[in-house]
Amino acid sequence: MKTLKDVAKVYKDQALKAINPGVPYRGYKTGSSKAFKTGRMYKEVASRNRIQTMVTEDRSGNIVFKFDFQLPDYAKYVQYGTKNMKARPFAQIAAQSPEFIKAKDEAIGMKANELMDDIFSDLNKIWESGGDNLKVS
Repeated sequence: MKTLKDVAKVYKDQALKAINPGVPYRGYKTGSSKAFKTGRMYKEVASRNRIQTMVTEDRSGNIVFKFDFQLPDYAKYVQYGTKNMKARPFAQIAAQSPEFIKAKDEAIGMKANELMDDIFSDLNKIWESGGDNLKVS
């Protein structure tokens, strides 16, 4: 089963893979998403995005998942493009990768199951307190 931190790691790995060595990408003239020449941007993206800080979970009444991926200034120009350079959307490529989608779906499914277990547990308590012997498992 995937945790949110596992999902963040998969996303980071896929984003870095899209930066270097690059993945097939028809939207750019080279046919690749490779997005750097010197390695500085790759190192900055890798160092700014720590798995522990990319994901937060808040359970105050509602379940909220925050996924935070930091882009250094230059990486924003590469990601979104400029008037002189087409975008090489490595962050978008990572979000659309089969590996990320699978990890995300597994984590969301696990969270949904946990939430449903909590709901059914609460229903069992309500029914038991009402004198009903109906059990949900």
